[in-house]
Amino acid sequence: MSLRLRLTLFSALLVGLVLLGAGAWLRLGLEQRLLARLDQELASALDLARPLVGRDPQDGQFRLRPDQSLEALPHLLPELTLLLVETQGTWDALGHLPPPSVLARLARPAAGYFNQDGYRLLGEPVEPGLYLLAALPLEAVTGPLASLDSLLQRLLPLSVLLALLLGYGLSAKGLAPADHLTRAALRLAEHRDWQARLPEPRSKDELWRLSRAVNHLLDALQRVIERERRFSQDASHALRTPLTILIGRLEQLPESPAVLEARRSAEELRTLVEKLLLLARAEAGGLRFEQLELDALAFEQAEAIRPLLEAKGLELVLELPSNPLYVRGDATALKAALQALLENALKFTPKGQVGVRVWAERGACLEVWDTGPGLGEAAESLLFERFYRGRHSLEGSGLGLALVAAVVRWHGGEVWARGRKGGARVGFRLPLD
Repeated sequence: MSLRLRLTLFSALLVGLVLLGAGAWLRLGLEQRLLARLDQELASALDLARPLVGRDPQDGQFRLRPDQSLEALPHLLPELTLLLVETQGTWDALGHLPPPSVLARLARPAAGYFNQDGYRLLGEPVEPGLYLLAALPLEAVTGPLASLDSLLQRLLPLSVLLALLLGYGLSAKGLAPADHLTRAALRLAEHRDWQARLPEPRSKDELWRLSRAVNHLLDALQRVIERERRFSQDASHALRTPLTILIGRLEQLPESPAVLEARRSAEELRTLVEKLLLLARAEAGGLRFEQLELDALAFEQAEAIRPLLEAKGLELVLELPSNPLYVRGDATALKAALQALLENALKFTPKGQVGVRVWAERGACLEVWDTGPGLGEAAESLLFERFYRGRHSLEGSGLGLALVAAVVRWHGGEVWARGRKGGARVGFRLPLD
């Protein structure tokens, strides 16, 4: 789960919890205020109803007798019910009378506030064994609470949805600098541009510290790479002259199997030195760019290696576009990269075909394919590393495809290697000019 989604869900959860807490607090407060108001009305009604209690002249029982002085009470509290209850179970009622079954359950001798059958009651003793009760429907409390519950039930989902939208937008805006740094770091890693650095935000916050730390790491990495590059370049320069002298002297010797083997080894060593020099120059960015026809370069290098392919019994297949594909690049470096691809296919193809395909697809694409044993599972990701030699490796330095990768990346392109069985496909894509 992404950080943006986690922040969005957290904000929505927080809003939901706050609304639930606020709703519960509001409901509790409203319920208490409504009950307090209802209790106050019951207490006032009970105070006014005390004079209504008296004995019936006929049977001597206590009754609620209507009093002319309390005619306003039914108008003030039209739903008020007054009850006079004896502990023996007899009772009398006055005012707004509910159904008899409900009225019978309300008529119980009790003192204080209590709820019964949807009514709020207040009772007090007026004589030993005799209680006066005032009752009002709880609808005055439950009605507003039900309306509030309905409002909260509609408001909560809408608020959470709004919090999700706002949280996603705010988190996207807040994490935009982090996304920018991530994309910049991925570009550096993809192009291996160790001289570039991540942009440092102006605000001295956590992202600024992160970018500073990564840039310090890149500084240290660049120093290591520079030392390695200088060593390769210096060693190659130091070996070039002695190798040239050695090859010249070997050519002056009479031919023999030992001399021929020495010449071959010296030539391989000189080729390795030239590759190291070109690789160091490519990685240092010391390439001279001009407009080139990629298909023409491919044709030239393919024809140059055709005799070696035919000598091994391999067929060369060329697939070139009808129109030229122009790129900007260093002719020497690109020729060396094409030569490395073709030599690699020649080396690992015992029989069958070696093909060169050039086409336009989001740039100028070139691919060398063969009908050899293919690539191992690990080879596809390691093939362009220096000195890597696969499971079918015969001879060589392991620098050819590393040279291809370095040249292509400094031309702003990308490389690929595919093919598990039935041959390999190794190629690259360059920007069109």
